[in-house]
Amino acid sequence: MNEIELRHLRCIVMLADERNFGRAAARLHMSQPPLTRLLSEVERIVGAKLFERTTRRVDLTTTGEVFVAEAKAVLARAETAMETVGAAVRRQSGQLRIAYTPLALQTILPQIVSRLREREHDVGVDLVQLTGEAQREALSGAHVDMAFNDEPADSSGFDSLLLHREALQIMVPENHRLAATGPVHFSELADETFILHARTDYPNYFERVVAACMGAGWSPKIYQREAGQNCSALVTAGRGVLLTSLNFGQDSTPGLRFLMIEDAPATLYAEVWAILPRASGSVHLESLREIVRGSASNGEITLPR
Repeated sequence: MNEIELRHLRCIVMLADERNFGRAAARLHMSQPPLTRLLSEVERIVGAKLFERTTRRVDLTTTGEVFVAEAKAVLARAETAMETVGAAVRRQSGQLRIAYTPLALQTILPQIVSRLREREHDVGVDLVQLTGEAQREALSGAHVDMAFNDEPADSSGFDSLLLHREALQIMVPENHRLAATGPVHFSELADETFILHARTDYPNYFERVVAACMGAGWSPKIYQREAGQNCSALVTAGRGVLLTSLNFGQDSTPGLRFLMIEDAPATLYAEVWAILPRASGSVHLESLREIVRGSASNGEITLPR
C-alpha cells in the first residue's frame, strides 16, 4: 500500500473513537490482525506513529490527533460530495426521492403522487419512510428531494406547508377497562400511560399532548418508544395507550380497540406538513412543488372533528 484511501481513514477514525483494537475491528466488521496491519502501513506512509499502544489502551499521539482531525474533515467532504452528486443524478434521471411518515401515507401523500404521475408521465418516485429526526437529516444532506412530516421544518432552508389536520382517537388493548365503553371523556385517560414517539422526533406534537393533559388538570405518564418498536405491539402488550389518527385502519389490527374522545382538547390533533427545499430543482421537483402548494392553497385540509 503506497496511497491512503478513504477506507483507511475510516478505520483510523474508528480506532481513535474506540481506543481499542478489538472493539474497532468488530465495528468495522473485520478481524483484529488486518486492522493492526492497516495501521502499520498508514504509519509507514505518514512517517510517524499515530497511536501509543499499551496492554490495556490505545492512545493518540500528537501527530495522531492532527491526522484524525484531518481524516474526519476529508471523510465529511467526501460524504458531502457523494450527496451532491446523488442529487444531481436524480435530477438528470427524472427520479424523485420522497420521505414520508405513516400518517402522510394514510392521508394526503397518495393523492399528491397520483397527481404528479398524471402530470409527469416519465417521473420515477422512490418513497422512503423516515421518522421526524431522520427526515431532517435526509433533507439537509440532500438524500431526499421533499418530505411529508407530522411537523413543520425547524430550518430556515426549507418551507413548510400544512396539508392535513385531523382529530385523534385512543387505541387500547381489547382487554382494557375502557375497551367496551364506546366514546370516552378525556379525563378518563388521566391514569393511563401514553405511548409517544421520542420528543426529538416530533417535539411539537409531544408538547401538545403534554399541554392538553396539563390543561385538563393532570400530568401525563409517558412512555417514549424506542427506534424500531411497534406502537400497536406496545399497546397490545399493555405498555400503554396510544393517541392515533382517525385514518388508522381498525380492521387490520386484531386485539385492539379504537375509541373516540368526546371532549378532546383543541390542541389534541395530528398534522401532515410538506417540507420543501427553497432551492430550485429538476422539472419534476418543480412540478411536485406546484402540486403541493396548490393542495395547501386550495384548502385541502381536514380539520379536527
